[in-house]
Amino acid sequence: MRVEEIMSKPVSVTKRTVKVTHLKDLFSRKGVNAIPVLETGGAIAGIVSASDVAKCHDENLTVNDIMSEHVHIALKNTRVKDAAGVMVKHRVHHLIVMEDGDVVGMLSSLDVMRVFAEE
Repeated sequence: MRVEEIMSKPVSVTKRTVKVTHLKDLFSRKGVNAIPVLETGGAIAGIVSASDVAKCHDENLTVNDIMSEHVHIALKNTRVKDAAGVMVKHRVHHLIVMEDGDVVGMLSSLDVMRVFAEE
């Protein structure tokens, strides 16, 4: 099974300059737990998670203040087993899924657990 078969899409994205208050609303409306942060040209700048937002008590802060710049990616044709290995090795719950330099999906540890639970 490949990542593209179980990834979440379309992907909500944000920019560094977005205020945390707006981000809280975005997480709530979209029902997601992580959002890629993109530069103006579309390059990945980082990732921000719902737990990053939950820990933030200063609503004047921006995404840039709370995001992680260290991201892990998977290609959409990556085997789910290999993607799960990356998540375990790096102790992360989300991978940004890429194709031809573009963000095309998100893979969460919950997506992976669903696959193995349904076997």
